[in-house]
This record gives sequence, C-alpha cells and structure tokens, in this order.
Amino acid sequence: MFSITRAGYCFATIVVAFTAFDATASAASTPPDTLAVVSDPLTLDGALALVSRYELKLRAAGLRAEAAQARISDARRRPNPILSATEENFGGQIGGSHREATLSIGQAIELGGDRGARTATAQAEHGLATAEAGLLGREVLTQAAERFIAAWSLQSHLARLREGEALTEQAVRAATERFQAGASPRLEVLRAQSRATTQAVERQRVESDLAVARQDLALSWGAVTASFDSLISPEPALPGDIADWRSRLPSHPEQARASATEALAAARVRAASADRIPDLTLSGGVRRLEEIPGTGFLVGVEVPLPLWNQGNGDLTAARRELEASVAERRATEQRLRVAVATATERLRATVAAYDTLRLHVRPARQQIVDELLRGYRAGRSSFIDLVAEQSNLLETDLAIIDAQADLWRAQVRLQLLTGTGPFTPKEAR
Repeated sequence: MFSITRAGYCFATIVVAFTAFDATASAASTPPDTLAVVSDPLTLDGALALVSRYELKLRAAGLRAEAAQARISDARRRPNPILSATEENFGGQIGGSHREATLSIGQAIELGGDRGARTATAQAEHGLATAEAGLLGREVLTQAAERFIAAWSLQSHLARLREGEALTEQAVRAATERFQAGASPRLEVLRAQSRATTQAVERQRVESDLAVARQDLALSWGAVTASFDSLISPEPALPGDIADWRSRLPSHPEQARASATEALAAARVRAASADRIPDLTLSGGVRRLEEIPGTGFLVGVEVPLPLWNQGNGDLTAARRELEASVAERRATEQRLRVAVATATERLRATVAAYDTLRLHVRPARQQIVDELLRGYRAGRSSFIDLVAEQSNLLETDLAIIDAQADLWRAQVRLQLLTGTGPFTPKEAR
C-alpha cells in the first residue's frame, strides 16, 4: 500500500526554495539581464529555482526588507548636534560698534529611552518586512508549484489518451478482421472508428490545454515562451511521522508575520512611552562683543514643558494596537492548527483514493479488457462490452493521474503549513 509514510513526494524542493528566499530576502542581488532558456526536461526544483531567481515581485520584497534593515543603523545613533551662529546689533541706526557674534553648539540628551525605543521599532519594522517577504515568496512559489502540478497532470492525461487511441485502433483492427471474416456486421467497425474520432477530438483539446498550462508555468519566472521539453514528476521520499507537524507552525510565514506585527506594536508602545518624557538639550558656545570689546562664554539648557499635550492619546492608541496584534496572532495560531489537522486528513484521504485506484481498480479493469479483447477476436465477447470496458480502463487511468495530482497538492499544502523536518535543506537538518 502507498501508506501515509510514503505519501511525501519530493516536495522538499518547495521548502528549500522557501528557506533560500527567506535567507536572502534582506540581501537581494542584482537581477540578471536575460532569462535562462530551458530546453531540457523540467523538474519541480528546477521550476522553483527559476521562479526564485527571476520573479521580480520577490526581488522587490527583498529590496524592501533591505531598506528596513538599513534604517536600523541610523536608529541606533544619537541625535546630531546643532551648530548655531548669529550676528546681532549691526547696521541701521546702531551702526557697527555694538555688534555681537555668537557661536554655540547644542546636543539633545534623550531621556526616557528614546533611542532604545527607536531602535526596537526599526528592528521590528525589519522583522515585519522580512516576514512579509517570506510570505510573498511562499505564495509565489506555491502558485508555481500548483502550475507545475496542473501542467504535469495535463501532460500525463495526454500521454494516456494517446495510449487509449492505440487501444481503440486495436479494436478497429479486430472489428475489421471479424467483419472481413463475416463474423460481425460493419456497424461494429463504424462504432470503433467513431470512438477513435471522439478520442482524437478529446486529445486535441487536452493538447491545447497543455500548451496554455505550459505557458502559465513559464510565466511564473517571466518567460514568454515555454521552451522546456517536458515535466518530470517528483520521486517518492519519506516525510517521516506527521504526528509532530503541529509543533512546527512557528516556522510558517503567516505566524512569523503575526509575531512581527505584535513585536512592532510593542515597540511603538515603548516609543510612545518614551515620547512622553521630554528630552534635554544642552548648549554651549562663545560670544564676541565689539562694544567692550571682549569674548565670553555661554551655556544653555532647554526642556520642553508638556503642558498642553502629554502624549496620552498616542500611548493609549499604541496599547490598543498591541492588544489587537496579540489577538490577531492568537487567531492565526488557532487557524493554522486547524489547517494542519484539515491538511493531514486531506492527505490521508488522497492517499487512500490513490492506493485504491492504483492497486485494486486498475489491475481488475485491465484484466477485464484483456479477456474481452481475446474473447472478441475469438467471437466469444460482444464489441459493445469491449468498448465499454476500454472506456472504463481509460477513465480509471485518468482518475489515477488526477488522484496523484491531488495527493501532491495535499502534500504541498501540509508542507507549506509546517516546512521543517525532512523538508528542510540537508545542511539545516
């Protein structure tokens, strides 16, 4: 049986691509000038690698994370000193004998932890930008994986339809032989030929759908033509026990974004609290008097008086935002836990359906078709029964392809929710 333990087809490449994008979200490189031309058979990891390299939305998200990181270094620094120079009492009726020249420098002394709050806010903004970049990367790569599966499914459908046409040609030849031998009416030949024509029409429709699906897949990395040869399905892999997958939810980008949003709200509460404590500005300098003449020193202290606005509203608003972000994070945790349970059950169901079709239904119908074809040639079976069972066999094969695609989608869904364990890069295991 194709048990749940062996249900994990090699979608490790998906999470590898997610991890690689998250790791480089704040270190985006210059995009290449031209797109790579893929002419060989394309694997899933190859498709995701192309998306990670050439998708412009991913690069934009990485650049925004870089911008947020660059702001952290400035947030750690003290305010710049202020240099002031004035020239007074010159010109007009005073003349030039009473001139006063002053040169001073002032430095703001931040009280209440402004610099720490500012740094925490910048770091939280970078964390949020990185989480959003990771979430966008997850969405883009998930879409690419879905397009790959859809195109592979149509490609497999087309191959099986062509095999079905070959079986129908066998039926046409058998009907023709029996008609020429006088053992069956010409009507059976016409029925077989009609069925062959119907199958040809269906094959042409699938060929058209496959061409569109291949183009959609190529557009995932910005290519205007689908130059790759064919799509290669992933090989079986062992995902391990799924019992502990719920404990891996913190690695999910939605959870990371919710936590980053909460951290940013907490930093803003800290900043609002620090803003309520006025900063102290110390200044000192020299003054030159022409009237005496002589030079003296001066010092000054400036402190804002919080009489009309003490920042209570900003602090209250920041606290409410923090409470809202905490509630949203908890809601995200609950939703993801339910999603894991749903995805796990979906995987079990798709594995069971795939096992039943592949191991029981398909062999039985193949045996029936073989017996009917031998019996028809020997005059023991009717043509209608043969055609009906050939149709059933073809439908079963197409259903197996759809079941396999559904199983891969279910596997992708579960891996997107967990993204660790055997689905992490080898160097991180």
